[in-house]
Amino acid sequence: MRLEGFTTDSVKVVATHTLRRAKNRKQFLAAAAKVLPFPIEVISGREEARLIYRGVSETIADSVGELVIDIGGGSSEFAFGKNKQASVLSSRSVGSLACTTQFFNDGKISAKRFDKAVVYVRQQIEPVANALAGKRVQAVYGTSGTVKVIYQWVSKTINSSASGLTMADLLACRDQLIAAKHVDNLQTEVISDDRRVSIVGGLAVLIGIFEELELERLQPHDAALREGVLYELAQEVLSLEDVRERTIYSLAQRYSVDEAQARRVWRTACQLYQAVAAAWQIDSHDMELLLEGATKLHEVGLSISASGVQKHSGYILSNAYMPGFNAEEQRLLATVVRFFRKKLKPEEFPELALFDQSQVVKLILILRLAAVINSDRQDRRLVDGVSVKESQLTLKLTKAARLDAVLQAQLDDEAATFKKLGYRLLYVAP
Repeated sequence: MRLEGFTTDSVKVVATHTLRRAKNRKQFLAAAAKVLPFPIEVISGREEARLIYRGVSETIADSVGELVIDIGGGSSEFAFGKNKQASVLSSRSVGSLACTTQFFNDGKISAKRFDKAVVYVRQQIEPVANALAGKRVQAVYGTSGTVKVIYQWVSKTINSSASGLTMADLLACRDQLIAAKHVDNLQTEVISDDRRVSIVGGLAVLIGIFEELELERLQPHDAALREGVLYELAQEVLSLEDVRERTIYSLAQRYSVDEAQARRVWRTACQLYQAVAAAWQIDSHDMELLLEGATKLHEVGLSISASGVQKHSGYILSNAYMPGFNAEEQRLLATVVRFFRKKLKPEEFPELALFDQSQVVKLILILRLAAVINSDRQDRRLVDGVSVKESQLTLKLTKAARLDAVLQAQLDDEAATFKKLGYRLLYVAP
């Protein structure tokens, strides 16, 4: 196995459109986990677009306003940005194979079918055109296999000196396809057998993109999702920055989270985590970062209402775009925040392939306890020490905590919650 010997923090496996849409995704991920020693992270379409953009922006000389387009089999991703910062990200469910299946499923090619396919593509990507309105696009890059195949096609049969693709090039390819009448009649020296099943739809998608976005020229580029993932992984391994940390900070700012309170809760949660992490087998950078995110974002729902804040916070984190977080990390984070107070309902936990339910429960218990200890929103030292023995957690409270009847009543309530989940919470006071 080529990955043998690599540590988990030096390998990142991501899945895109196929697993995003697969009905048996959970079963596949569970089966894959038995043979692959690294977790498969299913990323959202916008996250895929962001990573593709990063792969391109890190490998070009100047980043002054570029649009990056990736045409996959089931979806197409769009990203616009400058100075290596993306400002428009979009994923549309229109790809080369999907378009071929919908409009050219029997292999027959005609002008009428082509026109219908192009109109359909334009309808699907109209929101992208709206998002790009007013943006100054100075360069357009295409990163997919579809773009590269079409560019090779143009270079071999239409324009040997082509420097990028133009609408004239694409229309010439279209005319060749219509003249062929059927995919079986395409020349193998131009279109390989493995590309025949999708090239017609891929060309229709590209023409639709050119028309709807009013592009003049597109330059094929070798870097794409893989390079974006590698740059991000290298950044994390070298401890330069974790994109997820920036996302947590950005969301806290957007929803005007009380920074002082978030800091108090995180300080206590960190104290609890450090005491239990090894014994509870949640000792990892990812788990600690997810707990940090939960403490700093558990009150984002206050922007909606103080009543049921945990539900509002969970909803926001379930639906927000969170760069750097894969789909399962986002679900876990939303679940932990959803149950940081009030009644805990394990039956409502989502099914996760990368995390087991016990990990979710442990993070929730830590967050709940940290939130209760800081419920008065004051800078007071209330916990002198934390000890753990298997499933029993013991708090050593300060004198100030012993004199706080409200806090002790809240801890009694949390002790009851711990017990229902198979854990025990004790607290001792001087």
